[in-house]
Amino acid sequence: MKIRKLIATVCVTRVAGFAGLTESANLVASSVPVDLLNSYKHALQQHPLETKMITGGILATMGDALGQSREEDVPYDPRRAASFACFDMAYRALQHNVFPVIVAVCKGQLFLSALSSIPLLAQSISHVDSTYFAAMEQTLASQLGVVPFLYYPVFFALTGAVQGLTVEGAIERAKENFLPLMERNLLFWIPVQFIQFGFIQEDLQIPFLCMCGLGWTFILSIMAGSTKKYSYCVTGMEDECVLPDELFPVEDMAHEIEEVVHELDEAVHVIEHEFQEIGKEIKHEFEVVVHDINVALHLEEEETENGTSQQEVNEKSSFEIEAKEEEEALTK
Repeated sequence: MKIRKLIATVCVTRVAGFAGLTESANLVASSVPVDLLNSYKHALQQHPLETKMITGGILATMGDALGQSREEDVPYDPRRAASFACFDMAYRALQHNVFPVIVAVCKGQLFLSALSSIPLLAQSISHVDSTYFAAMEQTLASQLGVVPFLYYPVFFALTGAVQGLTVEGAIERAKENFLPLMERNLLFWIPVQFIQFGFIQEDLQIPFLCMCGLGWTFILSIMAGSTKKYSYCVTGMEDECVLPDELFPVEDMAHEIEEVVHELDEAVHVIEHEFQEIGKEIKHEFEVVVHDINVALHLEEEETENGTSQQEVNEKSSFEIEAKEEEEALTK
């Protein structure tokens, strides 16, 4: 009997303690994300380069593991994971040093000067925040400068070396994949980097890009569905990565762009013809006005000449009359 009471007492005590522990755990769990974010920001302030490189390496390894897990009957390849981690860490170090230069140089002045030279846009852009022009200029500097001349050369060289490719093999791999990769790279990363430069604070920009690199995989997985298999695509050029054409319809976009350009060309021809007709009408009206002015001036000259002649005739007649009167007076 005493043992049963003891057991009952212990159970009640444990339940009460568990209830209190659960409440405490909920409080701790709610504060954990905030504490982790604050700790991460503190690490970025104290060790910015190392934190960004480690972030990129961890997320690249996670993303590659996600991609390899979708490959059925294929063992995990640690060398491939190492190549992605090494490349991502190296590229985050490059971004850490290059982005401040891009932000310092690209202030949107090129966009503003180019658009201000167009009369129709000069007034409308005066009310637009220059931050957006700066963000677009910085995005294009990164995508058209850093990516083709630094990002992909480093990627092909580093991943090729880690994965055991020869120099010739890495170069051939780059030749085959560079142009299609740049097309898809621009379609995905230009909006992402515009948000990065325009709306994300500077110390969180590279972590933001790391997360978007991981999000790239989820986008492909969601769009592909369960009937198709697509591997992890950080850059889009991995050996096992197959990008669906319907996800980034480059050819369709090119056709639509050609149609738009053709329509603009026709509109320009119509406007040019209208301006020519307006010019002809203005020229004709000007010639008519000039002719009327010349006629008026000629008539005025004739009237002036006629008035002078009549005055001379009157003066002559008056002189003759006076002479005749004097002659008559002398005769008398």
